[in-house]
Parts: sequence; structure tokens; C-alpha cells
Amino acid sequence: MQGMSGRRIIVTGGSSGIGFETARQLSSAGAEVCVIGRRQDALDEAVEQLDGAAWAVSCDTSSEEQVVRVAEEARRRWGAVDGLVNSAGIALGSPLEETDPETWDRVFAVNARGPYLMCRSLAELLRAGTSTSVVNVSSTLAEKAIPGMAAYNASKAAVNQFTRSLALEWAPRIRVNAVMPAVVDTPIHDSRGLTAQQVAEMAAFHPMQRIGRPEDVASMIVYLLSDAAAWITGAIFPVDGGMLAT
Repeated sequence: MQGMSGRRIIVTGGSSGIGFETARQLSSAGAEVCVIGRRQDALDEAVEQLDGAAWAVSCDTSSEEQVVRVAEEARRRWGAVDGLVNSAGIALGSPLEETDPETWDRVFAVNARGPYLMCRSLAELLRAGTSTSVVNVSSTLAEKAIPGMAAYNASKAAVNQFTRSLALEWAPRIRVNAVMPAVVDTPIHDSRGLTAQQVAEMAAFHPMQRIGRPEDVASMIVYLLSDAAAWITGAIFPVDGGMLAT
């Protein structure tokens, strides 16, 4: 991919799913990648699987203290950051009356507060980067809500508006965009108690008649990080097998 060689990019949620596949594609294209996640064992395994220069930091992105530690480590190792992918997320679902305030706050803490803290803490390093780009991972549920997922739906709508707001604030120095996947085969469905068969049956919701693969979304993220997307900012891209067209 054009413009990836030597780029210094941080990927949250980088030990599995879309985040890991994004880190893999970036590393294969010559980027230096830092993967962020909560479980050290999963991070160690991810770094072992990645080609090229990769390292990891264990971090709950909803914690300001831990995110600041990530920024300090990036400053020490790199001195600047050329790209940030906010892919960490959780999808806890229940009817609103059964969604207690703690669950609501936790979903927003990871899905909305996390990207805010990462961008805020890394702002100086991102401004010091080259062709700097931020990509947030949202969801089609930000625009096409489903019942029983009010906290998740609302948190991803917040990500979309945060993306647009920051794109205006940081232009022209830093580009900020987002992708909206539909149903993708990742571990996030485990938290909703869905079986692999139930996830596979969701193929029928997509005009392309299959659920997404992590590489479907990761390839779009890598494009948005690259110089090929140098005139794109403030945009929210569905990567959804046609779901939002229905």
C-alpha cells in the first residue's frame, strides 16, 4: 500500500478481529505498528504473528492514566505518530429497562471515551507525524439501529459525530475518518452470547449474502491511512456488504 513503509501507527483492539487484521496488513506493508489491548497474553501472541516491526502495550483505553502511558511509550520509542486506528470496542446488548447504568457507562467508556482519550493524549505526537491519519471504527448500527442495543447504537453514533468534529478541528494537518462495518466475523459477538451459527445466519441481512471478514474492513482502514486517501477527511464509510442500502 502506498505510503505505508516506515509509518508509525497505533492500533487499539489490535490483538483480535478487525484491529489485528489491520495491524497485520500494515505490518506487511512495511509500517511500524503498536498494538493496544487489555490482555497481555493476547498481545504477545499478536506481536509474534505480525511481520516486521511490531510492539504492544497493555491498556484499557477507557482509562486516562493508561492511555497517557501509551502516549509516553510512543514518544519514547518513536517521537511522533503517523497514524491511529481506534478499533477497540464492546457490544453489550439488552432491552433498555434491563440495561443498568453501569453497563451503559461501560459501553460508552470503551466505544466513545476510548477514541477521545487516545486522540487527546496522542494529539501532539500526531501533529509531529507525517501524512497523519486517524481512523475510527464505528458501526452501521450508528445509522440503522436495532432493538436491544441502545447503548451500543448510541455509542457508535457518538463516534461518527466525534469523527466529523475532530476532522474539522484538526484539518488540514491531520485527517480523521471512520468506517462503519456491518456484521463481521470477529470475537465481539461472543459478548452478546451469539453462537457462530447465529452470526453466520446474519448473512441474509446483507445484499452481498455473506457476513464480513476482518480483511474486508481492514483493507479500507489501511487505504484511509495511506497517501492514496490524502484528500479524504471527515468521511464515514460503510463497509457493510450493502446493508445500509436496504
